[in-house]
Amino acid sequence: MKRTIIILSLLIMSLFFLLFQWGCTDKYKPAPGVFSASEETSCTHCHLNANLLKEVATPLPPPEEPAGEG
Repeated sequence: MKRTIIILSLLIMSLFFLLFQWGCTDKYKPAPGVFSASEETSCTHCHLNANLLKEVATPLPPPEEPAGEG
């Protein structure tokens, strides 16, 4: 009985994570012309591509205080 519960729990968790990953690419549609369809295989492409982040990021305003150690 305990073994059946463990196997069933693992199956449910696997399905949950599969659906979660699948929903990530379906939920956020890329802007036309910015992304290549061949590169949109996972969420990590958008979150880990340094060149893409530089292209689409909004620059931060300059700091009001001088930067330094302390």
